[in-house]
Amino acid sequence: MTATVPGLTAPERTVALYASDMPGQQGHWAPEQLAVWIVQGAERIGTAELRRLAEFFHGFFLLEMDGMVTPALLARHEQCFPDMSRLDAANKSAALSVRVHGMSETARTRNGAASMDDCPCGGTGTIDIDDPDPDLSFSLYCPVHQTATALRIRAGVR
Repeated sequence: MTATVPGLTAPERTVALYASDMPGQQGHWAPEQLAVWIVQGAERIGTAELRRLAEFFHGFFLLEMDGMVTPALLARHEQCFPDMSRLDAANKSAALSVRVHGMSETARTRNGAASMDDCPCGGTGTIDIDDPDPDLSFSLYCPVHQTATALRIRAGVR
């Protein structure tokens, strides 16, 4: 099956661009050229791997925003995406492609999908923050697993 740009989520487009022949530095490319690279990258790595990497990329982003990235997750992220400037360029270009090419309803339904094999919450949905003073310890909702739950509910799957 041939990939279409509107049929891909924003993180899937980022991963596809990262895997494509797109130059490694940020540039100003025509939307049509971005579309060619997105399709090329998506077909190069295949649907299953594209979605797996995109969900990991988005999960890492969610944890990073909340300051919850562990050294093991950082190492795995760097293994998956060793060229950070290329990843940044791909991410910015993917965002532009969403604005220009839109997104299908199917892609929109899974757009926030995130997964993490070794999530700090251990799959429980909450992350315990311990303090030497037990009265100051607390738990936070896991941004990865709470997002996954919300997406399943939105898609009608419980």
